[in-house]
Parts: sequence; C-alpha cells; structure tokens
Amino acid sequence: MQEKQCILIADDSPMNRAILIEILGDDYQFIEAENGLQAVAILRSGADVDLLLLDIVMPGISGFEVLADLSRRSGIDNLPVIMISSEDSDDAVLRAYELGASDYINRPFDSRVVRRRVSNTIRLYAKQRRLTNLLSQQYNERVKNSRMLIDIMAGVMELRNGESGR
Repeated sequence: MQEKQCILIADDSPMNRAILIEILGDDYQFIEAENGLQAVAILRSGADVDLLLLDIVMPGISGFEVLADLSRRSGIDNLPVIMISSEDSDDAVLRAYELGASDYINRPFDSRVVRRRVSNTIRLYAKQRRLTNLLSQQYNERVKNSRMLIDIMAGVMELRNGESGR
C-alpha cells in the first residue's frame, strides 16, 4: 500500500484549514500551520511535505514572505506551492508566480477545482522527481563507464609500450 502524500496547510483561519481538509478528504495526510512562522519552522525541520497550500495574509509573516524564504533556500524547486487567498488582484497573483508559486486558488473554494489542482500539482512534481532521479542515475552510470574505459585503455597502453611499462 502506497503512503499518502503530505500537504502542509498554512492559513491563520481554522475554518479555512478545516474546509480544505474536508475538500481534499482522506486521500492525503495533513499538517496545519496557523501562521507563516509556523510554516517556515515546519519546512525547516525537514518534514516530508509534498505540497504547501499557503494563504497570503497571515499574522507574523505573510505568505509572500514564506515564498521568499523558500526561494532563498532553493526549497521552491522541490516543493510545489499553491497560494490560496481571497485577494484576486492581478498584482497579487503575479507576485505569487514571480516568487515561485506553482498555482493560485481564489476563495471561496470550488471543491472540484481545488481537488483537481492539488492532484495535478502533486502528480507533476512526482513525475519531475522521478525524471530527475533517472537522469542522475544515467549520468552516474556514464561516469562510471567512462572511468572504467579510461582504466582499460591505460592498461592496454602500458602493455603495448615496452619503454613505459612497469
């Protein structure tokens, strides 16, 4: 049986967190953060999070500041972030994307849209991780084969050249 993916929900409203958990159902595990500082602490602790649902307006530090922190630490490359907010101005949406957000969902939530966007984003990043691992394995295999070929050729040259032999 496959382990459920983990979603970190960072929103200062307990009701919004409860709505998102209800919408996403039993398909995922959830970690909740009441503000941006808690979200950053959870992410820095090394928690195995597959997706971050991040509100913009929160006490302490905003969702934008959490995104900026992730970008500084290059965490945004491996963790998809979906911004959630009732703020739907073009400037807010553009700023979220510029800081590295994968997607943006407006409140009030449409449960079908939320489920589909979360599922698609998690699947996309999982495929990206698999491809990255595959490329890394292929690269390491080529390096190993190149080193082996160089060792073989060096051995052949030593045997064929009587002057530079042992």
